[in-house]
Amino acid sequence: MRLALKPVKHIVLYKDRHYNSFPNIVVNKEGTFVVAFRQAPDRQGTFGLQHVDPSSRAVVATSADGETWSSEANVLYDDFFYGVQDPCLNVLADGTMFATCFMWKVAEQDDVRGDPDYDYKVYNNWLGKRVGSYTLRSADGGLTWDRPLPVDLGRLSIRGNAVELAGGSLLVPFYSESDGAKDGVSRAIVGRTDDRGVSWTRQAVIEPEQGYGLFEPNLYRTPSGKIVLFARCHKRNPQPEDGREAYPLVTAESLDDGLTWSAPVRRPLYSPSPFHPLRLRDGRVLLTYGYRFRPYGIRAVLLDAECERWAEEEEEIVREDGHGGDIGYTCAAQLHDGRILIVYYYSRQNERERYIAGTLCELANGRGGEAAT
Repeated sequence: MRLALKPVKHIVLYKDRHYNSFPNIVVNKEGTFVVAFRQAPDRQGTFGLQHVDPSSRAVVATSADGETWSSEANVLYDDFFYGVQDPCLNVLADGTMFATCFMWKVAEQDDVRGDPDYDYKVYNNWLGKRVGSYTLRSADGGLTWDRPLPVDLGRLSIRGNAVELAGGSLLVPFYSESDGAKDGVSRAIVGRTDDRGVSWTRQAVIEPEQGYGLFEPNLYRTPSGKIVLFARCHKRNPQPEDGREAYPLVTAESLDDGLTWSAPVRRPLYSPSPFHPLRLRDGRVLLTYGYRFRPYGIRAVLLDAECERWAEEEEEIVREDGHGGDIGYTCAAQLHDGRILIVYYYSRQNERERYIAGTLCELANGRGGEAAT
């Protein structure tokens, strides 16, 4: 399917002295655009590049039109002991905002030596462990948030959006390398909460194809009621000749509200970055992702409403001026005037800072017009 997506303007949503990354955008019940992202000290000059920091927190910025953004970021959640990672936002049917994140705890190596939970090296000086995932709620469009509630399904991570079922229950996509068999294989885990994060059940575990791992899944519900999982996928032992095909997009589908799932299928899109689906007003699905190969940048494809006609998709280059692979984590929203805003964290060639950026796009026949098919 020919996308005919026309990038019109690249913008900066939020940039300061911090290392800003991993954004997620929604439109709240008042029509305000809200983007949540991870904010951490920029320690590149001291220690190098690292995505685990005990001082990281979740913050939000807002915009009335998607083009002009607040100059200050407000805190969504900042913990005293834990680094907060990958905040994602969901707007529920009654307007409540439901946020997810996961957290890290960092310790001196000598203090936790022998503890298998501390399995992540931080700047080669400390050790980190995944504490688990948490949820928060806002009744005022994201201005204030309640206290974080733990997801009591194990030390799971999350980077992806949820699906609200007809009765108000939520299906939430997690992933974990330390779950179940403890064999180091990362699996997608669908959790269900009937009370917006107070209690949880494990709805399903989606096993990857042998030799692969699943990371940072996103859930999307089609008009027919089918739920599609879009997952970042890594080959466990990639070889040089594999190239980018070691990092395919993988999808799985459920026809019974997430109870059972089809076997994961590799799709002909490639990048070690999560994939974000957005339903456009005409019903089709815009899938965006950071392209972490040369030329580094942002890409997109347009899918049919049921996410089935993969042979017709055509990859579109949104931009290709990234400094390297530490970019992406896209999400998108359709603006009030019909244009599309694709949001991501970025750094251009010859830049060091990481900031929240976006690209304003139009479809083929104008701002919100029908794209050519």
